[in-house]
Amino acid sequence: MSAARSALLLVAVAFLTTATVGVQIGADQSPRVCEPIRIELCRGIGYNETSMPNLVGHELQADADFTLKTFSPLIQYGCSAQLHFFLCSAYVPMCTSKVPEPIGPCRGLCETVRDRCNPVLQGFGFPWPTALDCNRFPKENNHEHMCMEGPGEPGGNTIVGQGIIPGGNGAHFSPPISKITSTYQTSCQGLTKSHHYVRLNRSGRCAPLCESDILFDQHEKYVAEIWVTAWSYAALGTAVIATLCLIFSEAKWDKLLMPLVTCHSLVAVGWTIRFVAGRNATACGYDPQLPGVSLLLIDGLSNAPCAATFLLRYYFGMSAGVWWSILCLEWHRGIRRARSDINEPAVVSTSNNNNNNNNNKLSKNKKNETFSTLSQLAAWGLPALQTVAVLVARNVDADELLGACYVGNQNDKNLRLLVATPLSSYWIFGSVNLFAGYLVYRRNRTPPPILPGSLQAPVSIFNLNGVGTFLFIYCVPSALLLIAVFYEFANSDVWLNLPQPSFEPTPPVKAPMWPFMTRAFMELMLGVVSSAWVLGPRITTFYKNRFGPKYKQTPVKYPSTAYSTASYQTVCQPSSVLTMDKMSRMPRKYPPHTVRKPRGYKMSSQSLAYNGSETVL
Repeated sequence: MSAARSALLLVAVAFLTTATVGVQIGADQSPRVCEPIRIELCRGIGYNETSMPNLVGHELQADADFTLKTFSPLIQYGCSAQLHFFLCSAYVPMCTSKVPEPIGPCRGLCETVRDRCNPVLQGFGFPWPTALDCNRFPKENNHEHMCMEGPGEPGGNTIVGQGIIPGGNGAHFSPPISKITSTYQTSCQGLTKSHHYVRLNRSGRCAPLCESDILFDQHEKYVAEIWVTAWSYAALGTAVIATLCLIFSEAKWDKLLMPLVTCHSLVAVGWTIRFVAGRNATACGYDPQLPGVSLLLIDGLSNAPCAATFLLRYYFGMSAGVWWSILCLEWHRGIRRARSDINEPAVVSTSNNNNNNNNNKLSKNKKNETFSTLSQLAAWGLPALQTVAVLVARNVDADELLGACYVGNQNDKNLRLLVATPLSSYWIFGSVNLFAGYLVYRRNRTPPPILPGSLQAPVSIFNLNGVGTFLFIYCVPSALLLIAVFYEFANSDVWLNLPQPSFEPTPPVKAPMWPFMTRAFMELMLGVVSSAWVLGPRITTFYKNRFGPKYKQTPVKYPSTAYSTASYQTVCQPSSVLTMDKMSRMPRKYPPHTVRKPRGYKMSSQSLAYNGSETVL
């Protein structure tokens, strides 16, 4: 209660301060100069210009802004839906060049707010401030004294007023002002910076203004757009090149990676459409109820760039998640299949065995075809069902930071049901298969040796190691993407909605940029990782062949010998039986070539005698 009392004490001080400097309406007859409204609390309430001094005597907008901030506890308490508009019309009155005096609130608006909020002030011992005495304001809106009657209380009988703008000899009503103030004030009070929202009666939803800065300022939006634009073009370029390489490849795993890389390339195309078309052309549009007000899209199917961005990002992004989980399952099955082939006993090939092997191959081929068909149905069918559900419910909306259309940017329920739930399901399924396959791989890392007499070579499971490494690397940015999505879902209410009514001052919660940037960056990084895995070995091979060092193989020169073309054998004649018996048990030793005696050649008429150390050619 002490905190609440101190908060309302600030309100009372502001009331008393404005009472001492209050002036009569119309007392200042000096020419007024209209200036843009620079007070954040009072932007977008139906008019854009004001003049100083205001109706309570402030000479500068900075002084009025400081006083208005002291009313935050009372506004958050929600004693009156018109309190916000009433304070802005008194402290920041409307200014137009066609009227010499500022246009403030009508007496009926002041009395309605006073009747609802004065009991709250009296409960804490504070009176209604004299600076906001309702008798100071015009009784009704007419040609003599113009004023704004306000949007009226929800469910009340108050008639929504219309501002009067004189023109020529007469005057005419200005419907857009009353429409905007009534829509935002009546139904969007629970949102942070509710003056930046417009209530759409047809859908019953609150749409933010296109150029409004609700969660992020212009500098943050500029930095985010530059960062994501660069990565979207990089992801698109690498994905296109990787897809072309996979088209001309005949490897089995390259064929399996091709759908994944293709999906990510189309996701990059969706981001590229957003940045080529521009932020306003993609994320903003007009509603038939308010044809002159540009709104951030909450139903973007009627906008072609928005619809194209959503379809490419959502459908093919979800399909990429399904394909990754299928690849994890296929890798797990391949690890187990390779191990079972290793453990099968080797059998000598016979005609019966050949028939059995052929039957086994046929059954395996049928199973593989069935698995491939089911994989295709799951990878393309599940995302198609999700996309149809989004289109039927018309849940395509644009986000404030990047202006890209997706699902759940302005609705946390859609983010949970249509984004977080399917992505987490695909990731968990793939991660379980990765972990199970890794356990099998670790348990059977060393292949068994070849048994004697075996005709079957051991099947190596290390050829699946590279694919498993890629799947594990892919798992990391997918997990970071999920973390960003769940963090955004858990805190979107805190960022967009006002806290519960309380007299304790609660500072507004600033939304960080990192979950939104991480979500967009990881969505593109998944495509970069997939493309880099395909292009990496090819770039390395091309570099080695094109720019690598080239060695010439020089012929080996062997030393010449006198017996280069003849084979020779040393014959050793045993000198005795003992020597012969010894030689039969000992390995034969040959004397070196250098100690051999030269052979003596005799005539044919001469007899040849051998002493046991000659070389016979």
